[in-house]
Amino acid sequence: MTNMKRNHRLRLLPVTAVIALGAAVPLAAHTASASTAARAHSPANYTLRFSTFFSPKEKTEFNQQILPLFQKQYPGVSVSLEPIPDQRIKAIAQIAAGTAADITNLGDGDVLFYASQNALQDLTPYVGKSFLNQYLPNTLTIGHVGDKQYALPKDYSTLAVYYNKDLFKAAGLSDPSSTNFTWDELRKDALALSKKSGTYSMLNDPAGTRAVSAVVDSFGGRLISADGKHIVGYMDSPATVNAITFWTNLVTKDHVMPTSAQFASATNGGADPFAQGKVGLEVTGVWPSATYAATSNLHFGVAPFPRTSGGPEVNTIYYAGFAMTRTTKHPQAAAALIKLMSGPVGDAIWGKSALPAIKSVADKPSNTMNPVRSVFINGVKNINRLPGDLVGPDAPAAVGDNLAQGLTLIAGSSGTSVQQVLRIEAQKGQQELANFHS
Repeated sequence: MTNMKRNHRLRLLPVTAVIALGAAVPLAAHTASASTAARAHSPANYTLRFSTFFSPKEKTEFNQQILPLFQKQYPGVSVSLEPIPDQRIKAIAQIAAGTAADITNLGDGDVLFYASQNALQDLTPYVGKSFLNQYLPNTLTIGHVGDKQYALPKDYSTLAVYYNKDLFKAAGLSDPSSTNFTWDELRKDALALSKKSGTYSMLNDPAGTRAVSAVVDSFGGRLISADGKHIVGYMDSPATVNAITFWTNLVTKDHVMPTSAQFASATNGGADPFAQGKVGLEVTGVWPSATYAATSNLHFGVAPFPRTSGGPEVNTIYYAGFAMTRTTKHPQAAAALIKLMSGPVGDAIWGKSALPAIKSVADKPSNTMNPVRSVFINGVKNINRLPGDLVGPDAPAAVGDNLAQGLTLIAGSSGTSVQQVLRIEAQKGQQELANFHS
């Protein structure tokens, strides 16, 4: 994904404003076939529409490497790349009216929402279970709802810890453990680095909800119940309070991590204090690794996402995918294009800037022998649940937005009661869920 740090989630609107597709639109009148083999179909003249957030570079790669293969299968069929509607209400309305694109990119915060509006088609009958068996299992989870596979991966990333080897050496620190790195060790290292530099040593936004969701998981907490119905009793549980207290203490007590305002200022205009050698630690995804590797005089390593002492290994996922809209008139062709974009061909392209989801691509020496990429790929097996801000169609708002507000308040004001703030945000999130489902 091109800069997966950005949120691909389209703007959320109240469910009462959304058209219910279940009654409004019938399923495309095509019988699904488990076989969409790479064979040439009879020539046909129509345009397959693809609503995408591809970057200019990715559009070029698509036109040069994907489209020719597709048109060998479907001669005479052209593909139109279109921008994604800027609001979900527009996208849902287009699907209801039968005017939507045949294929759409979805961010990880979109899949459950679109599925809840009956706006997507199950891809399984079109691509076949043997095709799905090619993927690293946890990379399919976000696109899987019930017994249906509504989206297939474009690219994704897990989380790991970047560290500056020169700054670690100057502070008298050993490189972090490659197998059993803990939060206590990260905190100890960060304190030593800050003591040496006189400023914060860890480049993270304390209100980054996806990373914090993984922190909460590693401390044995949850942000929302597994069925997506309850936030009260989870976001404000003792285990979650303990995790958030540890995380925000890195800002308010230890002063090794910036406030959200300081983070925004430090990274304004694309500045990167880690690449500049100003900080020694950063918890983030695989995205900046190529830039860091090309930066002269920057000697860095990557350690696994930390766990609590004696606790389980956990991780999380950032994801973008491909989905077929419910009202497409060309499901076989749409599925064939999705297979090319998400399967081994596309995965080898998009996975260069993020991570590959296809086992055969992930197992290539360029990944397994790479000391950076291998750490992120190994983290896939530790994704033991959906991120808290994705458990339900309204979770990005009910969990993610409210948690971010609470984290900003806690980390921005020393002495703020973590338990009280999380209780308030949990109640707000619970009301958000009630409003969404009313």
